Amino acid sequence: MSNALTIDIGNTRSKYAVFEGENIVRRGVFDPLYDDLSNLLLKYPGINRGIISSVGGKVDYCLAQLRGIETIVLTSDTPLPFKVQPAARGQIGSDRLAVVAEAYALKPHQNSLIIDVGTCITYDILTCDDEQLCGPISPGIKLRFKAMHEHTSLLPLLDPSNMEPKLLCENTKECLQSGVTFGVVSEIKEFINAYSNIFNDLNVFISGGDNIFLENKLKNCIFANSNFLFNGLRYILEYNENQQVK
Repeated sequence: MSNALTIDIGNTRSKYAVFEGENIVRRGVFDPLYDDLSNLLLKYPGINRGIISSVGGKVDYCLAQLRGIETIVLTSDTPLPFKVQPAARGQIGSDRLAVVAEAYALKPHQNSLIIDVGTCITYDILTCDDEQLCGPISPGIKLRFKAMHEHTSLLPLLDPSNMEPKLLCENTKECLQSGVTFGVVSEIKEFINAYSNIFNDLNVFISGGDNIFLENKLKNCIFANSNFLFNGLRYILEYNENQQVK
C-alpha cells in the first residue's frame, strides 16, 4: 500500500497521522477550520490516498484541502472486513468502526469487546463470525468531572489522574477522583463480565485517549496504544484498495 493520510475528527479535537506503509511517520492535532492540510501533502508527496473518520462534522473543510488525493469518508456504507449490524447502519459513529477494524486486524475471526474511552465510553462487540454489534454509550471520564462541576455550585473542575482511588477520602479532590475512577472501573468490569457470559474466549481491548487512566485498574485486558484508531483507519483504507484490485 502506498503512503496514506488518516484523519480523526472527534468531539473535542481533530488529529491526523501520516503512514508510510504500515508505519506512522508523523502525527499531529489540527483545526479543520483554520489549518491547511494541503501543507502535509507538500511535505509528504508520497501520499496519494486518505481516509476521514468524523463524529464532529467539518468533513467538507478537510476534503477541500485534500483535492489532490483520493479520500474515503468512513461510514457504515464503506466496504469493511466485517458486517455492520443492520439496525446500526447510518447511526454508528465512524470512530467505532475504526477501532473495531483494528481489533479485527489483530484478532480476526475471534470474539472481541472493544471499549473506547474518550469523550464518551463506547462498547462494541466483534463476533467470531465477523459481525459488529453495538453496545452502550456512557459519559467519559472528563465528561463526568465536567458534569459535576457545571451542575453544582461548589465542586471544582478536575482533570483525570492516575491516583489510586480511596473509599475513605480526606478532601473534595479525592472524593471526586475516587468517585469517577471507581464508577468508570466498576462500570467497565460489569460490562466485561456480562459480555463474557455471552461470548466465549472474549478478547477485551481498551482504547481511546483516556485509557491510560485505567491501566493497572483492570485485569486481563489489552490496553491499546494511542495509534489504535489510526491503525484501524489505515486497515480499512488498505481493505478498500484490495477490493478495488479484485
